[in-house]
Amino acid sequence: MGPYLATLCSALAQSMISDNRAVSIKFTGSGGISTSRNAESIGLIVTELVINSLKHAFDETTKGGEITVAYNVSGTDWQLAVVDNGSGKPDGVFAQPKTGLGTGVVKALAKQLDAQVETLSGASGTKVSVTHATFAAA
Repeated sequence: MGPYLATLCSALAQSMISDNRAVSIKFTGSGGISTSRNAESIGLIVTELVINSLKHAFDETTKGGEITVAYNVSGTDWQLAVVDNGSGKPDGVFAQPKTGLGTGVVKALAKQLDAQVETLSGASGTKVSVTHATFAAA
């Protein structure tokens, strides 16, 4: 997953960010392995969330804009996080559930992956986490 997501982030940066725009995309994480079907769904989620950040978190005056895609694995558990340091929501305003097409796509793909989506947004940016956690029987 590490090389796949790093390549995807690079391709998104090259195709979506113009030379005069001060926004970067980077990948971090422990990698791990996945089935091709799950990798495809995770890639679609990353693409949707990165495009969403580029469209809504930054404007023409942004300097030092950064989108970080992180994918970490522990056993059968994994978490994907897409974080930006864009405008986010003002202090005291929580991210409201949206009913846009992109949000619906992310939620549907997460459901296929048996994962939960959580969005946190504030004045310093937005973080969307998609988490798949399994719990051993007690």
